[in-house]
Amino acid sequence: MSHIYEKVKDQLALLEKIETIIPGYRGYKEKELRRESDKIIRDYLFRVMTEAKNNFDESLISVVEAERTELFNTLNRIAAIMDRVAEKIHHAGYGYSGFFDAIKIRENELDSLIKFDYTLIENVNMLLQKCKELKALADERDFEAYRKKLDEIRKMLDELSAAILSRENLIRGV
Repeated sequence: MSHIYEKVKDQLALLEKIETIIPGYRGYKEKELRRESDKIIRDYLFRVMTEAKNNFDESLISVVEAERTELFNTLNRIAAIMDRVAEKIHHAGYGYSGFFDAIKIRENELDSLIKFDYTLIENVNMLLQKCKELKALADERDFEAYRKKLDEIRKMLDELSAAILSRENLIRGV
């Protein structure tokens, strides 16, 4: 994940590069770069979650057309969980703490957040793949495999939700 941080750092304007050399200001700027990297990662996670949700929603069309009403309750629950997880990602803390905040986030903790977010990226990308597979199964009207894929997606969402909670606890210092 340090490559994202390095990429952000490489894109600094000349004045910003000079500012990183100034003692005292350099540490402040380094923290800001890490926070920006953290924000970029979370924005990416949210975009992938949105794409996964879109694939999930598109699979519903085939379920409705096939009148598979026994799946409706499960689909509604999973859709609600998916929305909740996406919003948790979208509104997650930036790894920022102000001067007067009770809980301070240090540089090494910001680096830990970036590493933690890398794991979230892998999990969200896997979820996207599962939702694409779900859509394909719905299009093929293979509802037995569809039901099994729903179980996999539900389990992945539960794990993602727990990982996001762990991330929040890391920020809070719990």
